[in-house]
Amino acid sequence: MVNSSQKSDALVDPVRVSFKARVWKTAYWMLGSNAASQVLRLFSNLVLTRLLAPEAFGLMAAVSTIYFALSMFSDLGVWQSVVKSDRAYADSFIGTAQSIEFLRGLILTVLMLLSAAGLYLGMFTGLFKTTSVYADAQLPSMIAFVGLCALLDGLVSMKFALAQRSLRGDRIAKLELTAQVAAAISTITLVWLTGSIWGLLAGWLVSSCVRVALSNLYLSGPWIAPRWNALYASEMFKYGKWIFVSSVIGFFAANTEKIIFGNYLSLNQFGVFAIASALVSAVTAIYSTLLSQVIFPGLSMALNDQLNVTRIYTRFQQLADLLLGLIAGGLFTCGQWLVWVLYDARYHEAGWMLQLLGLTMLGLRYQVVEQFMFATDRPDLVSANNLLRALFLVVGIPTFFYFEEARGAIFAIVLAQFSSWPLCIYFKWREGLLSFKSEYVWAPAFVGGAGAGHLVNLALLAIVHSLS
Repeated sequence: MVNSSQKSDALVDPVRVSFKARVWKTAYWMLGSNAASQVLRLFSNLVLTRLLAPEAFGLMAAVSTIYFALSMFSDLGVWQSVVKSDRAYADSFIGTAQSIEFLRGLILTVLMLLSAAGLYLGMFTGLFKTTSVYADAQLPSMIAFVGLCALLDGLVSMKFALAQRSLRGDRIAKLELTAQVAAAISTITLVWLTGSIWGLLAGWLVSSCVRVALSNLYLSGPWIAPRWNALYASEMFKYGKWIFVSSVIGFFAANTEKIIFGNYLSLNQFGVFAIASALVSAVTAIYSTLLSQVIFPGLSMALNDQLNVTRIYTRFQQLADLLLGLIAGGLFTCGQWLVWVLYDARYHEAGWMLQLLGLTMLGLRYQVVEQFMFATDRPDLVSANNLLRALFLVVGIPTFFYFEEARGAIFAIVLAQFSSWPLCIYFKWREGLLSFKSEYVWAPAFVGGAGAGHLVNLALLAIVHSLS
């Protein structure tokens, strides 16, 4: 809430309800909408894999990697500043945040165009292997097109961040799901009519347009006019410098494998890997949404309201460990069946990739701790965590690839997710968060998930044997 001196220059903070009720309501909406989102994404993916060749998914993975790289490189933590600041509802504060985000969208568009030009130059000079995804003639024009989406993303209203701050998960969920439905319909229709990969890009553009429109028209609150307050901008930049560092390093921690694989694997192999990676991302997307829309705002609110933050953190960690442990165990023992049942023979090699990549879910459990670091103004520690993961990937992937090729490189991806655990454990100990209650859930959850997955695997093998 803003203080009395700010009331004349403030939006109205929503009526406060109990912390527990707000957190659980948001969690229910986020889980429900994300489950629906992943079902829709899976359906769309299954249709598209029958309309397009694996090479198309390799190209889209490369475009997405470059876009998200530049997006994270330009992240100044404006949204996080709005979520955690007690001045978030001041017109001049939120207006300044809106202006910074628009400028970021412009910069991101220019960077996408420069990246497209750089790829053209790289092809002309023979920088890339002729069989790699980066040597495909379509890639530069695809990247330039996505630059338009970057410009639109800068027009998304900061009412979105205010809804996140006040834990209005219902509004956010409806908005995101509507955008995804519009994108899926347009993508499938255009790919079916044209048989072209450009239908995938058109769907991306539709999604961006819908998010801009709904964030301004659907979310509650008056229109946020762009403003500029040097004091507030300085405050955001001061907090955002470590967000920027963390985002840059975080990108490499999360995407180094795609960058390296893009040059090591053939376009077909890279497309198969993209399918396995997308299936894991379907689960991590749910977890990431809970982190950003529930756990980070919840911890920030608990700290601001001087609630029992240790108990609240422990509860969040237990729930995350239960979710991640069950999923990791299940994917490790029967994840291959998802690929074998859902996709045709061209993609079946993604089965064993999914089994190994499923183990990365356990490594993500301490991202709850990283949200606590953000909430306590320690994004520098998150940067250190991301740096550990990135360094492990840079060294581990080529090394393991040399000995075991793709299988070894994927094993390096798994191990990298655990490389930041020592720092997180030290932070928990120093902050008084380390306890048996916050650590005992993940192991039995993993064993339970693996056991259940093993039973499913045996049952499916028996069914296949009886039908053969």
